[in-house]
Amino acid sequence: MIMIVRVQNKKHQKEFIEFPRNLYAGEPNYISDLNVTVKNKLSKNNPFLKHSEVAMFMAKDSSSQKPLGRIAAIYNKTHLAVNDDNSGFFGFFDCIQDKEISDDLINTASEWLKDKGLKRMIGPTNLTTNNSCGILIQGFEYPNQVDMPYNHSYYSRLLEENGLSKVIDLYAYHLIDKPDLEKYSNLMSRAKSRLSNMGVRIRSITAKTFKSDIRRLRLIYNKCNREHWGFLPLNDEEFMAMAQDLKSIMPYKLGILAELNNEIVGYIIAVPDFNQVLKRIPNGKLWPYGIFKILKYRNKIDSARVMIIGVDPDLRGSGLDLILYQAITNALYDQNIFQCEPAYVMETNKTMNSLMVKIGGTIRKRYRLYKKSI
Repeated sequence: MIMIVRVQNKKHQKEFIEFPRNLYAGEPNYISDLNVTVKNKLSKNNPFLKHSEVAMFMAKDSSSQKPLGRIAAIYNKTHLAVNDDNSGFFGFFDCIQDKEISDDLINTASEWLKDKGLKRMIGPTNLTTNNSCGILIQGFEYPNQVDMPYNHSYYSRLLEENGLSKVIDLYAYHLIDKPDLEKYSNLMSRAKSRLSNMGVRIRSITAKTFKSDIRRLRLIYNKCNREHWGFLPLNDEEFMAMAQDLKSIMPYKLGILAELNNEIVGYIIAVPDFNQVLKRIPNGKLWPYGIFKILKYRNKIDSARVMIIGVDPDLRGSGLDLILYQAITNALYDQNIFQCEPAYVMETNKTMNSLMVKIGGTIRKRYRLYKKSI
């Protein structure tokens, strides 16, 4: 018999956090977050959970109490305020290959959201579309990069057999060596001259300017992304918390800004693929050995994830996007990083997909978000 248990104490939370690590034992391409990272994300101190709600559930064997699956139902008040579409979310979905158990988990999450008056469920998002999200449907032969999901190939079938259908696909591109920009050299030369004459300057974030840069970056980040599906504006506390998390693994020079009249008009942020280090800490624990492995291997990372790039709508078509990519590539080379994974890129984002093709990127992974009426 299967039982669904709501996570309500430390023992349950520990099982919820550690379940994927047991589920993917022996899977070489699955890399888990540190336990403390997931714990902090689900903590009441997470700025997101100061205004929204999450309910976590585990599927267990009623005899042995062995965990068999997990899911979270997410009541996202920011989404409802922006979209007013009666949609809730689910995330942190992991399950053995069993339709009955998967159905029980999905139905439990949808019922929790339905009891709150919602009529549709979207996911997975862990916790929001600003975090890790989507079901991997292409690229199982590659390990997941930092803050990106990985899952068994049967997940999409479990969701679809429960009645969920596609909302949108998200791409992870792959770039090796410097972007192929030689054929755009004349265009970029003119763009650099024109932008320089306008007063646009390119610089990196520094330790001294970090906090002020992040506060100003939030404004242009929200402005650049408001037209994209599923985007939710981040408040000051949420954006600063996200930046502080990245700060621990990102050299300042990998945060590049374009400024005009003391306002940020473009940005590109890359982070070394810290999962290459986490792969050496399979139990997800910092102590007693994890911290030493971090110190030993953090400077041996040879890949990066380009997490965000944006250009003020008034400057789109100016060539600033190519200039920013050239700048981040040079900065990555200085870190001895010669390949990167720009992600996520929505399939509907024609501008960014066009840029990826221009610089020689190929789609390596594809993630899918699903929806269901409840």
